[in-house]
Amino acid sequence: MNVILDAKEEVESELKAFTENRVKFSLKRLFWMVRKIKIQYSAVPSSKSTCNQHCMISLETFDHHQIEVSMTARDRRMALEMCLKKIYKLIQKAFHKSQKYGRFSKHVYV
Repeated sequence: MNVILDAKEEVESELKAFTENRVKFSLKRLFWMVRKIKIQYSAVPSSKSTCNQHCMISLETFDHHQIEVSMTARDRRMALEMCLKKIYKLIQKAFHKSQKYGRFSKHVYV
């Protein structure tokens, strides 16, 4: 699994390490389904609310499904947590759907 971190402004090393560790921990049961994951942080300019940190996760599974989720929260860590929770549910849904129709097993073990 490749974790690619992308941001509009410079990301401190502590946040980068936290992001990589959190992604690996959150997806540890389904990490074998993920081929590539890209995380992008940005700040929402001129936001009237207090929620102005934006996190977008785009993910590619081994059967070439593209899954994208974006969330906005008060800080980057909370936005990341919410995105990972949603991503995990979507990967589980894709896995159960593929098992139901028997399409996924030939791609995993090749």
